[in-house]
Amino acid sequence: MKRTLLVAVACALFVLAGNAGACRTDPPIVTPTLREATESADIVAVIHVDGVEWRTPEEEAEFRRLWERPPMNTPFSYPARSARFSVKRVLKGSIPANTLIWSGATSCDVDLAEGRDYVLFASLPSGEDDRLMPLRGTFPLDAPPYTDAMLAEVESFLTHSNAPTP
Repeated sequence: MKRTLLVAVACALFVLAGNAGACRTDPPIVTPTLREATESADIVAVIHVDGVEWRTPEEEAEFRRLWERPPMNTPFSYPARSARFSVKRVLKGSIPANTLIWSGATSCDVDLAEGRDYVLFASLPSGEDDRLMPLRGTFPLDAPPYTDAMLAEVESFLTHSNAPTP
């Protein structure tokens, strides 16, 4: 009986811990549909992440401070890594030369992995930061099963939105 109870408790903890890294916010962050992401992004492109650079020592110290003592009732964002990338195709907008991409610091951010291809939905760099800001909806192209169909859908939205009206 004790063993059965112990196994049941262990299984429950395992299930609860399995989602421990998932993003949780109040209110919850909603990932836009492909159409919404395509329409709202300044830039839509197919990219390859060549490398991800770790935070500078100053950024790492700031990250640790915010992680251990987050400010109460004050919006903030954790310092994030930068990703170097090469452009395979630009589908919308233009990408400034020598630009880096902001790669997320938490599970609620878009986190880019070195060596992977992505369909990037991004905002242009802000005045404070010279990095592109990837938007929710950015997805890797090498994660089956629907990525080719998703890319075709994005291309379709862009083709049909630019079609001349009679």
